[in-house]
Amino acid sequence: MAGGDPHAVAAADLPRLRLPYVDGLITIDRVRRTPGSPVCPVPAGDPSAGHQVTRVEFVAADPGQAARTAVALVETADLTAVAVHARFAPVVSTALAVCFAGRLHDARTARGLASRVVVADHRPELAGAAAGAAASGSLVRLPHIVAVHHWPDGERGPQGGPKGSAGVTDRVVWEIMSAAQHRAWLGGLLGPAGDALEHHLGGLLVLAGLVRARWAQVPRHDEVLQALRGGPLTIGAVYRHPGLLLAVAAALGDREA
Repeated sequence: MAGGDPHAVAAADLPRLRLPYVDGLITIDRVRRTPGSPVCPVPAGDPSAGHQVTRVEFVAADPGQAARTAVALVETADLTAVAVHARFAPVVSTALAVCFAGRLHDARTARGLASRVVVADHRPELAGAAAGAAASGSLVRLPHIVAVHHWPDGERGPQGGPKGSAGVTDRVVWEIMSAAQHRAWLGGLLGPAGDALEHHLGGLLVLAGLVRARWAQVPRHDEVLQALRGGPLTIGAVYRHPGLLLAVAAALGDREA
């Protein structure tokens, strides 16, 4: 779960998880193995001393309180990330959420940002809050567009990221933040108004695929490419250019995200 763009994931890199059919939390903890470490210790002189391992564990949780519990747990237990799991979530959605959480943690750590991450493998209900809007209790849900790359030969590019063109599926992974974390993430940006982001999320997924394929038929093509600076469509870009990108998503038509 390390290296590369967190918004581009190789399908072969998704973890294989075996979870009970219950709602709960998946804790993700990076541990450096040393002779004196409280978990995963190694004997003095062992070649694996100093290596980092990832511990993934599951604990059942009340779905009505899972988001709030996860946000508190990732800080108090000093975890790398926590994924909120719904028993009805497809296995691939859960695996993607776990993988993305680790990569997002790494990307933010490299940028010197707060890096404790909470994600969900489904759209979390936060007392009626829309994406990017604080609910009662000051939690915010934020959708990230993640490209899952599939190719049969397992080819990889630099840092383990996808190499070349292949079958790609654009998926949504939801992040859960406190209101304070969300304000810090915004960095002064206003972003989309109200529930506009969630309303056009399906159209944004379509746009993400068209941008990656470099289709000239994208509405307002030159403006979109200039706004994205040659990169992929991310939710961060939507927050920087909400009027343009949400209008294009609406023009493309929405489908269920």
